[in-house]
Amino acid sequence: MTLVELKNSIHEKIDNLNDTHFLEMVNDLLIQKNVFVIPEHMKEGIRQGEDDIRNGRVFTMEDFEKKYEEWLKE
Repeated sequence: MTLVELKNSIHEKIDNLNDTHFLEMVNDLLIQKNVFVIPEHMKEGIRQGEDDIRNGRVFTMEDFEKKYEEWLKE
């Protein structure tokens, strides 16, 4: 697809959209606003995970699978 064809295709799709929220997201993307926003209630969990990694509190996938198998047997 050429650049012109791509632009025309995008224009056509946008012209046929009636979803305000979606169009606002497209607009934000085009003006390079932060489109992906992490909800506040998830940020603390992310911080805790990063802290766990920094402090070596991690499991290998193999360790996790063993613990999971044990949990399923309970």
